[in-house]
Amino acid sequence: MKNYVVLTIAAAALATANAQTYTPNLNNVELGLTGGYQGGLSGGLTLRAGNVAGPLGFRIGVDYTNVSDALNDNAAFLPGGNVTVAQRKAAGDKESGNSTTVALDATYDLPSTVAGVNAYVYGGGRYNNFSATLDQTSSGSGKVTYSTSQFGLGAGVAAGYALTGNLSLTGDLGLDYYFPSDFSTNTGGVNGTGDTFKRGQGGYDDVNTLVNQPTTSFKAKLGLAYRF
Repeated sequence: MKNYVVLTIAAAALATANAQTYTPNLNNVELGLTGGYQGGLSGGLTLRAGNVAGPLGFRIGVDYTNVSDALNDNAAFLPGGNVTVAQRKAAGDKESGNSTTVALDATYDLPSTVAGVNAYVYGGGRYNNFSATLDQTSSGSGKVTYSTSQFGLGAGVAAGYALTGNLSLTGDLGLDYYFPSDFSTNTGGVNGTGDTFKRGQGGYDDVNTLVNQPTTSFKAKLGLAYRF
């Protein structure tokens, strides 16, 4: 374990020394790979074109997030039922969830006087496909999945620290907000039988209480970006 810590510190020191040697490639197109937290453990890809019109540019991003708290433990699993998600899980059922988010942002490059460091702010629209599943296979009832397709808005700030002329260590902090969406259900099987719960219609409030569809989501990620 001590050797691992020493090697880690040495690698970080070497990366820092390299970063002080290089300045970023100023080409406009940048491909990024990020990982961290975005409503759960998340990874994603970004493609950015900076300085398209002065400091203005744009960024496209796709993120996949593993959502651990997809269902409300204190809610009845079936609308109108009296058995909670927590009781189902205690009996052996398994909860899971995920989100796939597509983002389209405008970017604005910030001035920097530090060699090797660049930063920009961003903001734009979001599309989020979310699903929450309770797997009742252990009790012989199969899986039930609730899905939503949400639109939203987001903003944040990203920064890069040059490791080589083309490669940078990046950080990204942001906040997204998603609007409520209709729910669709899938009870498994070959044809995937299910139902739809629309906002303002009967049963929607019960499902909305049961399913933790994303609303406000904080993002904190680290990654690498390569400029072409």
